[in-house]
Amino acid sequence: MKFGLAFQASQSDEHYLKCLKLANRYGFDMFQVYDDLLFKPAWTVLDRIAPYVRNSKTHLTIGPGVTNPFHYHPAIIAAFISYLNQETRGKAFLMIGRGAFHDVVGLSIDHPMRAVREAIIVIDSLIRGRSVDFKGDRFSLTAEAKFRWAPPRGWESRSSMARRVPIWIGTWGPKMSQLAGSMKEVTGVMVSSIIDPRYIVMLRKNLAVGAAKSSRDPKSLELGLVSGTVVSKDRDLAFRLARESLAFYLPYLTPMTDFVGIDKAEVEGVRNALAKRDHKLATSLVSEKSVNAFKPWGTPDDIIGQVSRLMNSGLTRINFGFGRGPEDLEGIRLLGTKVLPYFQNQ
Repeated sequence: MKFGLAFQASQSDEHYLKCLKLANRYGFDMFQVYDDLLFKPAWTVLDRIAPYVRNSKTHLTIGPGVTNPFHYHPAIIAAFISYLNQETRGKAFLMIGRGAFHDVVGLSIDHPMRAVREAIIVIDSLIRGRSVDFKGDRFSLTAEAKFRWAPPRGWESRSSMARRVPIWIGTWGPKMSQLAGSMKEVTGVMVSSIIDPRYIVMLRKNLAVGAAKSSRDPKSLELGLVSGTVVSKDRDLAFRLARESLAFYLPYLTPMTDFVGIDKAEVEGVRNALAKRDHKLATSLVSEKSVNAFKPWGTPDDIIGQVSRLMNSGLTRINFGFGRGPEDLEGIRLLGTKVLPYFQNQ
């Protein structure tokens, strides 16, 4: 199991640099910035921290997750991630999926699997500098399409594989997992939120179904989990913060809420409270069952127990999610000094 960190883009650039340095110190290997609508643009945050990644002796990779082809055209995503990869000298990754929160800007999403598949083809072709005539139902690319800036010295001499950016599909859906398994351009799936091992096992099976369609080795495919995490020496405080945080996201977590048996009335009640901007009411409606299904929370020992239950589910990595502010630093320290050493010593 590999471990990384993930962040909402809501804090100062200095905050993310502090978190990045802690991540490097404790041995985390991935630094993910959520590209969520109406937060700070993930790309701006990543560009600000790229010089540290480039100039330090670190194994950390950085990237957005999950970005989507409905807010940005795939050619724009390709330019963003290629530039980031050049600026970090090959230490960038991309997570792409259907995204969320489209409803708050009145954006309807049609045929998301088709859009994600075509977007990945466009992005991968541009990153590798291939001359491709591709005509999709939603996105297209002509052989004349290429980046129009000079890369760093020596970059173009690298092989196409050396310039390649790992592409993950961010999803919690079985069909999208099958798509990820079937696409040679895709490294794996990053599933959000849910920490029920049964659901992870189900997604791993669907990854294998997709891999079989393209004669890929299913064991070569990554399956990661990113979930908002609250770790504290104060267990009661951790639960309260985890519950408050989950209230914002619970209405968007179907069909996972159905899978773990969350009452539909709870989900709708939280949704209606949020629509009225009553976050206190929304939080009060979130059950402990929901918190336990979608949030790693508690003391370091609690987190160790929660991660241990996921060890045989088919996961290859966990990215612990943060983004609340200065208290993130203490949470990362607790994970780095208590949780990671436990698993490294197993």
